[in-house]
Amino acid sequence: MKFPRQSTMSIGKYVATQQRKGRRYPLVLMLEPTLACNIACIGCGKIREFESNRARLSVEECLDAGLQCPAPVVSICGGEPLVFKGIEEVAAGMIEAGKTVELCTNALRLEQCLDWFEPSARMTFVVHLDGMREIHDYVCDYPGLWEIAVDAIKTARARGFRVTTNTTIFKETEVDDVIEMMRYLTDEVGIDGMLVAPGYQYSQIDPELTMTRTEHEVKFRAIRTAVRKHGYRWLATPIYQDFLTGERKLSCAPWGSITRNPYGWKGPCYLLTDGIFPTYEALLDGMEWDSYGPGNDPRCEHCGIHSGFEPSSAFESSSSLKETVRSLAWTLKG
Repeated sequence: MKFPRQSTMSIGKYVATQQRKGRRYPLVLMLEPTLACNIACIGCGKIREFESNRARLSVEECLDAGLQCPAPVVSICGGEPLVFKGIEEVAAGMIEAGKTVELCTNALRLEQCLDWFEPSARMTFVVHLDGMREIHDYVCDYPGLWEIAVDAIKTARARGFRVTTNTTIFKETEVDDVIEMMRYLTDEVGIDGMLVAPGYQYSQIDPELTMTRTEHEVKFRAIRTAVRKHGYRWLATPIYQDFLTGERKLSCAPWGSITRNPYGWKGPCYLLTDGIFPTYEALLDGMEWDSYGPGNDPRCEHCGIHSGFEPSSAFESSSSLKETVRSLAWTLKG
């Protein structure tokens, strides 16, 4: 299976229950305990959006966010979560609450922090890796980081942790470099899976770095062809793959991935901030959700990020028997 059985079954049960209720529901809580980071990637909008990255949540506030938001998956992101004091308590608390935890990291501190955590089928380290050595170190503006990250991935996997990667493709990224990374991680490292998404043009990012929809569709068609031929472990559902390659249109579901950061509950999505709310319910009721996505807001026109469109894919697959079967086959067999 692409995902641990326990997590797959609990998420499936949650989706089935929520579908019967007939209202919007989140799949992922994007939890940012801190916006502080120990590197400054040139493609990161977070370091440009807020005047200060000193603000932090407490451990108690993090765990309360998991109680307020029913999403079965918690993506602990930021900022760099491993610079947050108490991160191990947050991860353990979410797992104890029955959540599946995806802890995102640039891996600069991962090896020295492994003793803080216990391997669990409900927790995955998601390592930022934007290609092979040259492009990754360039995007992260940190010479030598690729080697540090790859060594940390190998060490974590050897100690029994589940590890995946998260890659953003930019305009300067050669698609062959991404395909080589996918081959290397699958065949030589044995990675548990890879998230790959396009960097797109929006207000916080230099347009010289990012792509239009037409540009990213060309690159993802090449990626999909390579994945089908070689079996690389790309964690993108069939519907989302169709969308990235231009084979189908999807509306965005920004409520599918809800963001909580040190300033409050942020809407509409992980990248755009049009409102900050004191509670999860206030966010859910306070945003004009239908005003966002391609065709509704010009800032969204070229977006293809998984936090907005993978939930759309999940919602669409659960409403069609044909797509449900297709999605289940992908989950079970790849």
